[in-house]
Amino acid sequence: MIYSPVNHSQLISNVDRLVRDVLFGTINFQQIKSQLNEFYYSFMISLNPEDRYSKPIQAFIESTSMIIGDAYAYNVFWDNEKTVQFIRLLSGYEKAIKKDYSAWRYQSNKNCRNLEPNIRTLISDHSRLLFVRVDLKYIPEISHHITIRDFDFHMRKLRDAIHNGDTCFKHLLSHAWSLEQGEDNGGFHCHLLLIFDGAEHYKDSYLADQVGQKWQDITEGVGYCFILNTREYKEGLARRGILGIGMIHRDNLQEVENAVNAALYLTRPDKRDRSYQRLKVSVPNMNTFGQRISPSKVNDPYN
Repeated sequence: MIYSPVNHSQLISNVDRLVRDVLFGTINFQQIKSQLNEFYYSFMISLNPEDRYSKPIQAFIESTSMIIGDAYAYNVFWDNEKTVQFIRLLSGYEKAIKKDYSAWRYQSNKNCRNLEPNIRTLISDHSRLLFVRVDLKYIPEISHHITIRDFDFHMRKLRDAIHNGDTCFKHLLSHAWSLEQGEDNGGFHCHLLLIFDGAEHYKDSYLADQVGQKWQDITEGVGYCFILNTREYKEGLARRGILGIGMIHRDNLQEVENAVNAALYLTRPDKRDRSYQRLKVSVPNMNTFGQRISPSKVNDPYN
């Protein structure tokens, strides 16, 4: 696979943040001008017209195009006059960007409303379930070479492996996933929830490690997996009273509520660090969230 020579994902995140800072933040004029000169050329030469961009990115492209016209991006210097024009033109997109943001939050809430009852039904149908949570990422030294098309290709291969029940996905009852893009490093990543039959599996950390190995194979060695099911991580959650991964027993109400909350993290737009990790670029027909929940009963000897 041939990877991009520029950090396109980071550029997209930087431009997205610049637009939001201009419209809704506290950025000053000199910072705007400086960032335009820093990002504009690299961003414009790395654009893929076949990709789909967030509203802030679209606003940036259209606003700058109205100012620059057909001039070659390399020759453009953002002086005071051009920067003033950019700010003025960008203000015309404020309502559209707010509307898009509201639609995104509405969809996130809808995903939450759809996922929660399915998780609860699955728990009620099984005496015990094994919840495994991993974050699929890319090695930091390599992540800046990963394009959205690379990420989409890898995710398609992962979903195929899950669907086919390959190796570590045997006895998987349900799963859900959410695709995001880091704000500070621009890295693409996937939050993945896997729910296994607790009558068939009990080694959650082992399964999580096997999923990580599968991700490395799929990405040809450039991916890595952050495992939440390690003993140390779970002990930290337990001390806070929020442990909702590992073996979940239907008759333990606290475990059940914690498990539901852990699952719903995938649908929450607001991150603990207040970062904006929405996917800011996608390919046509690319979904950022999906679930496959099967609430039907299976042969459970503990029912």
